[in-house]
Amino acid sequence: MRLRYTLSRCDLFRAGVRAMLRQRLLLILLIPILAFVWWSTFTWDENRGETLPLRIAEATLAAGMCAGTGILAGVLMVAAQSFLRRDKGVVGEHTLEITDDGLIETTEVNRSLANWRTSFRIRESKRYAHIYISLGSAHVVPMAKPPLEGSVVEFLGELKARIKTSQQGAPPSSGLESRNGESESPKGRHR
Repeated sequence: MRLRYTLSRCDLFRAGVRAMLRQRLLLILLIPILAFVWWSTFTWDENRGETLPLRIAEATLAAGMCAGTGILAGVLMVAAQSFLRRDKGVVGEHTLEITDDGLIETTEVNRSLANWRTSFRIRESKRYAHIYISLGSAHVVPMAKPPLEGSVVEFLGELKARIKTSQQGAPPSSGLESRNGESESPKGRHR
């Protein structure tokens, strides 16, 4: 099965922001830092004479400003990476193929294979599907615009079935097996 689609710089930006906001490690680090900022502001010597609601509001505002500054810095970094990068093969046409060997991605400058032993993860949103082939590397597939070839929904369904089959230890099916285990070719059955 094959899927051809194009990625624009805006697609890269949106996918990068989404990936940044979904980082669990970032959240694990951010929560204690924001709690420290909140507590430091709340217990600040200059605030001790203020009323409790005012101290809470000031501490919450300080933590919110810290979080907002961090998110803005991250979005600016993603924007710089998305709109200023000159890497060939990232923006433009991509082709994904499901084969017996694995998932093949082809661009104008690269062809890569993620075999079925890869720890695939698929995350879907309204606008994009992210097909993770490693912890930090994913194929980004736009779902909101029609592909050049194939169907995104059918492709993802087939990919999920292949991933499930490979995780169960069975070799991926070529789709040419009959119910009794004999393989079929277009010309007839063979044993």
